[in-house]
Amino acid sequence: MDKPFKTIDEQVSLLESRGVCTDPSARSILMREGYYPVVNGYKGPFLDTWACKSLGHDMYRSGTHLSDIYRLFRFDRDLRMLMFRYFAAAEATLKTTCAYRFAQRNIGAREPYLDIERYSPKMSRTAAILIDDIQKALGRGTYQGKRPKKRYLEHYVSNHDEVPVWVVMKYLSLGQASIFYHCLDESTRNEVCKSFGALYGQTHPDIHRFSPRELGLVYDRIKDFRNICAHDERLYCARVGKLCDIGFSDVMNDLALVLPYSEECEMRAKIASMLADLACDLPIDCWTTVARDMGMLPAKPTE
Repeated sequence: MDKPFKTIDEQVSLLESRGVCTDPSARSILMREGYYPVVNGYKGPFLDTWACKSLGHDMYRSGTHLSDIYRLFRFDRDLRMLMFRYFAAAEATLKTTCAYRFAQRNIGAREPYLDIERYSPKMSRTAAILIDDIQKALGRGTYQGKRPKKRYLEHYVSNHDEVPVWVVMKYLSLGQASIFYHCLDESTRNEVCKSFGALYGQTHPDIHRFSPRELGLVYDRIKDFRNICAHDERLYCARVGKLCDIGFSDVMNDLALVLPYSEECEMRAKIASMLADLACDLPIDCWTTVARDMGMLPAKPTE
């Protein structure tokens, strides 16, 4: 095996052989958090690039401590926890707005979200998959007689003649809510965009007119970054999108379009404070790499 099991002592010895300084806390860090999540996940800014190429394995910059790598690991964990709050707020706005506009355009229809004709014909395949999942959650259609997946859904199924779309929306994940938006007919999506424009205008000094395509892209990116947080993956230098060209600062700008202005300012201030604290703990060149990866500093000029 090219990646055999190593004891904690062997892991510490491996780090020290590659130029990492350790102290008695190293064993506790590796036992609690794991070598792979901490070291493999956050070693990038601390590696000596030329030595790595020359030797064919990882070598670290002189003076690198395991505590430095672990500090970046904890920074990223705190960043994920912080961003989860704002992703959740953005998710709530999408769900609420889509449910409101969809219900408004389908007044009098019983559970119209289960009717394929209520969606864009161009998205019928995707809508059919979403409808099937909702039917399964409600115990409808081919799943008739099965118990609803959530207690609040079961309450409406048992005590009311229909389950409103705003209740179903609570069940959907952010990814499914984004799919629901994409599946709406163009007219309804335009109404959703008008709602987002009105909300933006309520708290911002300027105006912003959303197009259906723009709002869809905003939430596709928010969804991707939210999933990174949910799966406990590295966030600060993450890249999403078809070209992997959307970074952390880009999703901050996306959130700025759908959050109240006060929450946007709060988010940016907290991230700036976290970065300032990190600057006190890391070597300046390593911190600069992190800040650039986040898009918080200009990109390094190419030679």
